[in-house]
Amino acid sequence: MNTLLFFLFLISSFSSVGQDSIEKNSENIKSLQKLQSLDYPKRQTTEASIDTANIEFNRFDSLTIPTKDNSLTKVVMVKEKSKFDFLNYLLPIFTLFLGILTNQWLDKISNRKRIKKSGERWVAELMSLEEPLIKQIESLENFIANHKEEDFKIPTINAYSSLNGEIFKSLDKNELIKYVEMNNRKSDFKDIVKISNKTHGYISILVFLHGSLKEKFQKYLDQNSKFTEALSENLQSFGVAFVKFGIEIEKETDSAPAKDGRYKPIADLYTAQIIPHIEDGKFNPSVLKKEFFIPVLNLLNSMRLDPKTEPLFINSSRAMNNIKAIEMEKQYINEIATTMIIRYKELSTKLNDLIENIKKH
Repeated sequence: MNTLLFFLFLISSFSSVGQDSIEKNSENIKSLQKLQSLDYPKRQTTEASIDTANIEFNRFDSLTIPTKDNSLTKVVMVKEKSKFDFLNYLLPIFTLFLGILTNQWLDKISNRKRIKKSGERWVAELMSLEEPLIKQIESLENFIANHKEEDFKIPTINAYSSLNGEIFKSLDKNELIKYVEMNNRKSDFKDIVKISNKTHGYISILVFLHGSLKEKFQKYLDQNSKFTEALSENLQSFGVAFVKFGIEIEKETDSAPAKDGRYKPIADLYTAQIIPHIEDGKFNPSVLKKEFFIPVLNLLNSMRLDPKTEPLFINSSRAMNNIKAIEMEKQYINEIATTMIIRYKELSTKLNDLIENIKKH
């Protein structure tokens, strides 16, 4: 410490300037000597005795604490006995499980509502098929009734778009089976699957019938148009051949063929059945067959050895084949319509049972 004070003195002495530096140095020396003469007290240490005792008491008990003993100070520390609180540990776990169960419960309710809504949509769409099925059957029956008449005009078939099954493509098939399962809890799962499969099978038949009806009817119109056009061409060819036949008879007899026994019967038939419809083209194939071509072929058959009749015979035979093809197409579409009626009636009969099985509780 003396050394430290000496250095402090030197530092302070160097900082002094002017005439008073010597006096200040002497004063500093005196101060330093006084500091060295001081007797600083030594640090005293005291031994501490630590004694620990555990005493259990209730908060309502009184405890006497002596403040001094043998001139020693006692420090008493009161600490509450720690306890293992299960509630503090179980509460977070319980809250976690409660949250999980609540979410599951809410999800279950949400799924149930969604499944119910989707299932009810399935039922509603199936129920909406009842009226179109009845109308489709009526349309087919009217078509057959009118198509049997001796009229070349083709009646239309209304293929109702509500029976094309497109609406069911937007519905969830999995939701349907869940809805059936929800409504048939006492049934085996295989029975539930059967109900679902029957529903999809029902819709598949519905889609097939609708598509087949449109396809077959359009094909019938195309084929009918094709054979009608061919019939018209053969009629024109027959007319040209008949004019040539008259010319050949005129050359042969050197007179007008109007009174010739080979020409006149055919000319009368042609005048009665063909000429009235040459301009409008509204020939009825069935009438032509019965009233014109069959009699003409009978007349030509009696003249089969005459080579002049060959073009008439060829065109008449071709026209008859055209008419026969038209009649076969007509018969074919009638058979298809009859089959469609049977199938649609079956679907109409099964519809209520199908819906009841889905809704069954």
